[in-house]
Amino acid sequence: MGETLAGAGKRLVYAVLVLLVLSGTALAADGPAGTTLASSGSNPLDLTADRIDYLKDEEIYEAEGSVLVRQGGLRLTADHMTIQALPGVLIATGHVRLLDPRGDLSADRLELNINTEAGIVTHGQLYLKSSNTQLEGRLMQRFSEDHYRVKEGRFTNCDAEPDETPAWRFQFKDLDLNAGDALAFKGGWLCVLDARVLPMPTMTYPLSPRKTGFLIPTIGYDNRFGWHAQESLFWAINPSQDLTVSPFYYTKLGYGSDFEYRYVLDRLSRGQWFVSALQQTQLPNVSGAAESGTQAREGRALITGTHTQQFTPNTLLRVQANLVTDPQYLQQLSNSGAQRALPSNESNLLGTHRLPYGNMYLWSQYLQPLQAGGSDTFQRLPEIGYSLPDTTLFGSPFLLNTDTNFVYFYREQGFTENRIDFMPGISTEIIDVGHVLGLRPQAKVREVYYSRGIDSASSLNRQTFWAALDASSKLSRRFISGDGQAVLHTLEPSVMYEYVPQTNQSQIAQIDQVDDLPMKNLLTYMLRSRVLEQGGTTSFNWLDLTLAQSYHVGGVQTNAMNFTPGVVPPVGTITQPLQPATVAINGKKFSDFWMHAVIGNNLPQYTVGQLAMSGFDKGGMGPQQKPVINQYLTVDAFLDPYRGTFSQFNTDFRVQESNNWYLEVGQRYAQNGNIVRRGDVWNPISFNQVFVPTQEIQFVTAGGAFRTPWGWTLGAKGYYDILNGKSPEYDIVGLYQNPCKCWSLGLYYLQFPDRAQYNFMFSLTGIGWTENFGTTVVRSILSPLLYGEKGLPWAAPGGHYGRPQSVIPSTDAGLR
Repeated sequence: MGETLAGAGKRLVYAVLVLLVLSGTALAADGPAGTTLASSGSNPLDLTADRIDYLKDEEIYEAEGSVLVRQGGLRLTADHMTIQALPGVLIATGHVRLLDPRGDLSADRLELNINTEAGIVTHGQLYLKSSNTQLEGRLMQRFSEDHYRVKEGRFTNCDAEPDETPAWRFQFKDLDLNAGDALAFKGGWLCVLDARVLPMPTMTYPLSPRKTGFLIPTIGYDNRFGWHAQESLFWAINPSQDLTVSPFYYTKLGYGSDFEYRYVLDRLSRGQWFVSALQQTQLPNVSGAAESGTQAREGRALITGTHTQQFTPNTLLRVQANLVTDPQYLQQLSNSGAQRALPSNESNLLGTHRLPYGNMYLWSQYLQPLQAGGSDTFQRLPEIGYSLPDTTLFGSPFLLNTDTNFVYFYREQGFTENRIDFMPGISTEIIDVGHVLGLRPQAKVREVYYSRGIDSASSLNRQTFWAALDASSKLSRRFISGDGQAVLHTLEPSVMYEYVPQTNQSQIAQIDQVDDLPMKNLLTYMLRSRVLEQGGTTSFNWLDLTLAQSYHVGGVQTNAMNFTPGVVPPVGTITQPLQPATVAINGKKFSDFWMHAVIGNNLPQYTVGQLAMSGFDKGGMGPQQKPVINQYLTVDAFLDPYRGTFSQFNTDFRVQESNNWYLEVGQRYAQNGNIVRRGDVWNPISFNQVFVPTQEIQFVTAGGAFRTPWGWTLGAKGYYDILNGKSPEYDIVGLYQNPCKCWSLGLYYLQFPDRAQYNFMFSLTGIGWTENFGTTVVRSILSPLLYGEKGLPWAAPGGHYGRPQSVIPSTDAGLR
């Protein structure tokens, strides 16, 4: 608001300066008069009026009747204008109007001092296009380029005709504005349809998203925790650091505060840390809380954070932390279903260094047990490795690669272990056979050293190798229609044979895939078919289909790993099995037949409505901020060739009609039987093993949203377990936007097995919004239709406040 008025003032001052450098010749006429002046490096200035006089002794210009000053996009009109050259004062009276590409000012009287750049507007009205702001006042003063004051006025961001009452606006007795800093007023009221509804005796509002001040408070209700209130103080420590402190209180749980610290220390260092501290006064009203061992009065907390440090162009460090004070924290307090089901919290540190040949890395991983694991869980503290991608060997057609790492596995209870894994490999470039078939032989040798075994403290090692021959081809044909549309069809068949000899791993602790290298004598064949329609700059994916199956050339699998919860392993504990439990199975020569199909575009696309948003072409949306809009059908299934039935069948369907409605349905099915293991450390597309038979799974998810003619956008998402006949969660949300979208009201209802949660959100466009723990749910369900629009109760790209969507991920965990 201040920036636009300041810009208009600058341009007017410049126009007056041009007038003052005119020669002293009197411009006088009895009838209509006018002049056109040119200034080097600027647009010409046009001054017209019914009469223009120059009083040489006083150095005063007088313009009378239909006065018009034009320069470029600037246009100033008035009934009378006086320019006093000596003090540098311009006075315009009678139907004064100043038009600027960024704003429109009308007043009874306008006075500007070109020396001090101060000005006074009497009974003025200002409209700013960038923020759709309408400001009016009895007296509007301009003290400097950035400092303004308004007496007895009002302002709004609503669209309203001159004779129409805005949906809302603020009235005030005194308003003080510092552009880019803050806006403060006294004697204020929030008016709805010009009826006073909320007194605001004094208020200071930051005009910059990084201005220190209090944020809009949050009030809500949850049947688990009771009434909830939270207020936040945002502290802009400096241009590159800020801290938000948000005390909260729950009537049926306790009190505490959230702390969020964000920083950009320099161009190569940035991070964000979040702490939610709770002083619990009574047990949360959730199932199992009384039996979990949690005390009614105790302190609980959640800590999450990330830090990225770029030391040199080749050296990078990333740190990620996810910690809670007790294993039941997320299950009892989080509003995210995914977090409530987490078996463990993962924190890690990753450092990488790029070398002239290959890359080195340092990785440390800490798993905090939640629903699985315990004090005997192995932790990687740390892992150090080196990787060399395919590199030409002395200019020959042979390619050398290697992966080497050292890991120290630590745990609080039980023995610790060191492991060294060395795996060099050699292959060739693709050997072309008749320009139709490509052959590529590969071989890898793997040497793994262990500092101890399961039952012995003596070191041991294992050697094995992997040999493979890959044959592939690619056939394509383009079909072109008369209107210039083209359809490209490609077929990519491939066959790979792999061999890994049998090794003894009975004394090896099975911590990850490196420790589990079963025998492999396998032939895997795959066919990929794609149909892509192309026209101009657009394309549409009609089909992307992959079919694959493996065949055991040698012996078949006789035992399968059993990862059923609660099964006691032969060696180790339930929380940390050293050798997994197994069951005998009758292996088959042919694996299940895998089919993966994508029909339609599953990449985000913009709708016509989003392209029309005013912020779209102003950087509101960019290549890093894509809308969640896509239309597709995906099918991922395994067919048992021996029973002729699907062992697994998963589908996801999504369709959207512009920004009017969308629908998405997902389905998961697995029959009683063995679960296929997809890929291994040697080949990501092979089916050499199956896991223990599991119970049947039938699960459905459905969601969607639609706009109504009455300003409401409604949506819902549900999850349903068909076999058990119950829903673990369903969400119902709605958002109302008035016709000019200058305010909105959001409502939501979330139903979980042990609780219900409901609340509201409210926003005034350009002023702010209330935000609570249901905002993430409402935004995820309705964003496909509302992406980039103004007047939303959350920060959105292309939104009317000009705030980009935060690049900092939301924790959505615990009491936010």
